[in-house]
Parts: sequence; C-alpha cells; structure tokens
Amino acid sequence: MLEASALWLQPGSDHPVFRRYAELFGQLFMRLEVLDYRAVYLNVGSRELENRVLSTIKTGVPQVLLYTQFPNSFAYLRHDFLARIREHVPVVGIGWDDEIYFDQVKYFYQNCSAVITTDLDSAKWLEASGVPAYVVVTSWLTHPAPTGMPEDIPVSFVGDLTKPGRREFIERLEAAGITVADFGFGSRNGTLSPEGIAQIFIRSKINLNFTVTNPPAWILRHNPTRVSKRQIKGRPFELASLGRFCLCEWAPCVDHWFTTGVDIDVFRNAGDLVSQTQRYLQDDERRREMGIAARKIFLNELAPEIQFSRVFAEILMHSHRGEGHRNELPPKTPIFYESMGRSRGVAFLHALCRGALLRAIQEIFLNYSWHIAYWRGFFGIGFEIFMKQIRRT
Repeated sequence: MLEASALWLQPGSDHPVFRRYAELFGQLFMRLEVLDYRAVYLNVGSRELENRVLSTIKTGVPQVLLYTQFPNSFAYLRHDFLARIREHVPVVGIGWDDEIYFDQVKYFYQNCSAVITTDLDSAKWLEASGVPAYVVVTSWLTHPAPTGMPEDIPVSFVGDLTKPGRREFIERLEAAGITVADFGFGSRNGTLSPEGIAQIFIRSKINLNFTVTNPPAWILRHNPTRVSKRQIKGRPFELASLGRFCLCEWAPCVDHWFTTGVDIDVFRNAGDLVSQTQRYLQDDERRREMGIAARKIFLNELAPEIQFSRVFAEILMHSHRGEGHRNELPPKTPIFYESMGRSRGVAFLHALCRGALLRAIQEIFLNYSWHIAYWRGFFGIGFEIFMKQIRRT
C-alpha cells in the first residue's frame, strides 16, 4: 500500500468502470476519497465545486489529486483550475480513451503534474511537451477463472460487433468454413455476464481480438485521421490473466505489451486471419504454450495492481519532474470549443429538467460561447439526446 492519500475527481461515480477502479485505488492508497465533480457541478455550479475541491486539498489530507474526464464533461472543471490545484498537490490525469479524445483533453493534461494514459501516441506527445506520461493497461476480469470446462469452442469473439470491420472479419472466417461463436453488443448470441465471459474464454481454442476504434462523427469531422487509430485495452490482458490464447488484429501497441509469436499472435488482414486461425486450430500444444507465457507476463508485469502501484509510486517520488518546462500549447482549435459546447448543452438540459431556468440560461453564455464551434457542440448534443429519447419511446 502507498503511504499516501488521494482525492479522485471523476465525472460519474455510478459508472461501472469508475466503481471498479475506485475499489482498486482504494486498495493501493492509504486513503481514497472520490468526488463526482460532474454531479456537484450540475447540482450547485462551478464556484461551489471549486471551493469544495480547494477546501479538501487545503486540509492537507490528500497528497495527490487524480483527475478523469468524460467527452461531455470537459467544461465542468476549468483546465487552469487544475494548474491552481497543482500549486498544492501533484495532479495526475487518468485517461481511458485518449486515442479518440486527445485533441481536446491535451489542454487539461498540460496543467497536470503527470498523466496516465492507454495511448502510446498521446504519451509521446505529452513527454515531448514536458508532461511526464505513463502508459498502462486498463482492464481485468472481475470473475475468477472457471475450472473443469471443456475446450469445445473452436473460435470466439466477445465484444462490440458494431465497430468497423469486425463483422466482416467473422464473415470471412465462416466463409472459409470456420465457425465463430460471437457474443456482445450487436452479436448473434447476445451479451454475457462477467462469469459468462470467463467461461467463453476458457472454452475457446482461439479467442479473437480486434483493434480498430470507432470515434464519433463529430470527432472525425475535426480530425479524420482518428478513424485509423487502433488500440488494445481489454481483451488481450483479460485473456492473459486466464492463460488463454489470443489471436489479435495487429496494432502498434500490441508490440508494446506482448511479443508476437511468444505470448500472442496477430493478423493484418482477412486472408491472414483465415490462415492464422487454420494454423492454430491444428496446433493445441502451441496455443497452450503461448497462453502460459501470456499469463506469466500478466502476473509479473501487467496485472493492474502491479502497474498502478509502480506508476503511482514513481509519480509521488518524482513529483517535481512534472513541474519542469512545459511547451506552450498551440491555440485552441474548434474541436476544443465544440467539446465545451457539448458539456454546456448537457448542463443546460439538466437545469431545465430540474426547473432551474435561470441556471439553464447561465449555462448557455459561460466561457467560450463566442466561438461558432461552441454552438455546434451545444445544439449537437441536444439533438443527439433528443433522438436517443425518440428511439427509446
């Protein structure tokens, strides 16, 4: 356990990912306090939120402040307020989706003492800008591995089948006569419980993982290159924790965490996927050896408690490293202002639903409302929420 206390500012304490991490961080720190800054902002506003954070910091209890954001919560904590907090304690940004949202969140990260991210390119940019950055994996299984189960599924995939290219890969395998059991959102077999996921992993000879992301349209409008971003944050590490073989779509980050042909293998296109699958279905011993190797590296290096203990300890020991020279950020771009508008749009609707008309009007004309991209975000998120409600009814 780290001899330090932490205050974690997060934008949704009821989110299952944040609950899991709060439990993990609670085991790592001597004391962990969680503040849902999104809820505080929406209920009582910016001034009360900042006063609450500062009063907690000035008690001297937290030795480090952790900061996380959602795509639609950027406006609720000012990025220069993070710099103000940094005068008292180290501020550590934690990002899960920087491969998609880094173009706007970098303005917040620039005011942090250090950043923990899952994206290699974002980490390189931060280091070059003078912000210490640490790359981690962010997923692990919550259910223990089942025992005594047969390996009776040739190939499986568990995940979101609506993401680009995934269904086409599976169709190519099945056209080659290879049956694939698919589970998850948009799949033929539906979603699974955590226990069910672990069971499918154990029963599968080959567990597939795909790496192409699906940035929202408003992100791609500003930065079309985001469509080519690839990442691994979940399945390969969950499989490694169970000692199961993973055949993964190639991405640069695969080579950062694993050794191809030793503890994982990859495919680069549909034809390669078919040939690799056929090869490994015929080699039980090789799959078993690679699964064992993956589990070994997970237990020694990749387990979340190992990674985060190491990273937090280094940040606390060398917190002064994050106070050195910072490169000046380029001028804010339209994607930043659109993000601000989306956040304000959510806050505006929240105030309206509570009957707080004056608060709703105030939300409209706060910071950045002079920029046209702000209004695109403000009305854009409103339209998305409206359409979502229509579909539900």
